[in-house]
Amino acid sequence: MANKTIIITGATDGIGLESATKIAALGNQVGLVGRNPDKGLKAINRIVSLTGNDKIDFFQSDLSLISEINKLSDEIKNKYSKIDVLLNNAGGANKNKTITSEGLEKTFATNQMNYFTLTMNLMEMLSESEESRIINVASNAHIGASIDFDNINAEKGYSFWKAYCISKLMNIMFTYRLSEIQDKVTVNALHPGFVDTNIGGNEGSLIKRFVKFGSKLFARTVENGADSSIYLSTSDEVKNISGKYFFKCKPIKSSKASYDKDQWEQVWHLCESFKEKLSQ
Repeated sequence: MANKTIIITGATDGIGLESATKIAALGNQVGLVGRNPDKGLKAINRIVSLTGNDKIDFFQSDLSLISEINKLSDEIKNKYSKIDVLLNNAGGANKNKTITSEGLEKTFATNQMNYFTLTMNLMEMLSESEESRIINVASNAHIGASIDFDNINAEKGYSFWKAYCISKLMNIMFTYRLSEIQDKVTVNALHPGFVDTNIGGNEGSLIKRFVKFGSKLFARTVENGADSSIYLSTSDEVKNISGKYFFKCKPIKSSKASYDKDQWEQVWHLCESFKEKLSQ
């Protein structure tokens, strides 16, 4: 796939930046989404320098807030006449329980509500494209996770790792549910592997040490971690593939819990209700 318009969230460093660079190198128009405009400018300069492709834009947004995602969606719609691919890559984990200004636990807000809200906001544009795709970056951290729908905001106690794992399980359930009702757009999820990225952000050394330990243990580079994101965004081999979970550019099985269709519906309606409430 070339000459496509591709939106990538969390695109100013790590897997997102690597994906954006390789996708831009194929001649695509790429919209980068990130929180920091300085990092956005550096990312654009890096991509243009490495690829010679100057069809790169940056959109600033705090993806933990529905109001910001709605604003971002409008900016994207005003900028482009079409969208061919949405790569939901942005994510994070918070050392301490944090409630956003909109009243949501921040890991859930950033990792799942972000994916749901941006996807649904851009669905009409995606559906109008001849061959469009949605890719959700999840993780094998979802394995073993279970969702307590009475504890979405961590009222019963908070664990940063548990919150992260649950959000990744939700990503996969959302992917499967959306693929069943969407016949104009393919929808797939992926596990990038354990990669040393900025997932912990500025949330403290504990998370960063944990991620660094895991990345050394499983030894995946950022370049390798981006392989499935790039493949699912651009390869003709997957143009008709939907509702799958990928690792190393191959479909694999996700956890048994992730195939629970009743919970797919619960996740969907939960996200739908929060989106509606916080978009008023």
